[in-house]
Amino acid sequence: MTDTPYAEDEFLDGADADSLMPEREWLLYAILLDGKGGGKSLDESEVGEWKPEDGTLWLHLDLSVAGTHDWMLNRSGIDPLVLEALLEDEEPRPRCMPFGDNMLLFLRAINLNPDEDPDDMISLRIWCEKNRIITLRDTPLATMREIDRKLMTGVGPKSTGEMLDEVCSTTLDRIVSAVADLEYSIDSIEDKIIDEDDDDDMMAPLSEARRKLSEMRRYLSPQRDAMEMLPRQLMSWLNKEIQYQLRENANRMLRIIEDIDSLRERASINMDELSSQLREETQENMYMLSVLAAIFIPLTFITGLLGMNVGGIPFADHEHGFLIVTGLMFLFGLILMIVFKRLKWY
Repeated sequence: MTDTPYAEDEFLDGADADSLMPEREWLLYAILLDGKGGGKSLDESEVGEWKPEDGTLWLHLDLSVAGTHDWMLNRSGIDPLVLEALLEDEEPRPRCMPFGDNMLLFLRAINLNPDEDPDDMISLRIWCEKNRIITLRDTPLATMREIDRKLMTGVGPKSTGEMLDEVCSTTLDRIVSAVADLEYSIDSIEDKIIDEDDDDDMMAPLSEARRKLSEMRRYLSPQRDAMEMLPRQLMSWLNKEIQYQLRENANRMLRIIEDIDSLRERASINMDELSSQLREETQENMYMLSVLAAIFIPLTFITGLLGMNVGGIPFADHEHGFLIVTGLMFLFGLILMIVFKRLKWY
């Protein structure tokens, strides 16, 4: 497939595609499905000549380019009410809305772009018709690159319904992978806590993992509801097999939410356990300092008393007075330690 100059695959690790391209193209992918798992790439003029009887068409557009808005408003033939939702400036919450035999779907996908956090999720807007599916995004999306490769190798979706299922399942695959990475991070920290590993830098990664899970939970909770609505839609292009697959995707989405909740709880428990260990260590240190202070307070009193510049100080005129007083001080300290030990103060 020969993509337009601003294709998804041009986002490489460490590279800024915007600085490489003189002008960003609005049409990222335009593929006419052959009904056998493959597809033919179309250019902008061929897209304008497409008719529903030609077959199922997939268009993937860059929402951040002005040309996308122009084409959608003037040449897409989509109802203005739908266009208002598809082109709104604010990122929409995931939801599913039927329009006759057509469907509007908003999803959130994991951000796998270089130097980006996966939990900074990408909004994916989808418009489905019987013979056309349009996807829009404003940030490069790895999901679409994978679907394009499947189509070019002949193992991709064959219809609008299968295309919708492929988008949903591939999006969920990336989310599962991101959640698994966070689970591995929490498992590693949990093992260190159990082994009482003296690592002072465990609280920060735990807090970061919990923050990411909370962000993902906030975005994906409404997506669970949207995916649960998908298999309930009575569209002419959604057969029973596709509805079953969409129902399985909804169940996967539910399990992902449950896994996220479980990991958030584990992160909280580990943070509490780590805080408890730190408090115990601090209390032990403070306790030992208190015992030492209790031992040295009487000794300090004695040394202060003997240090007064008055007559009658014991052993002042004795040849070995210093050694005698020092020995008595050590003996008194030893007696105090024995007494405190018997009192179980330490």
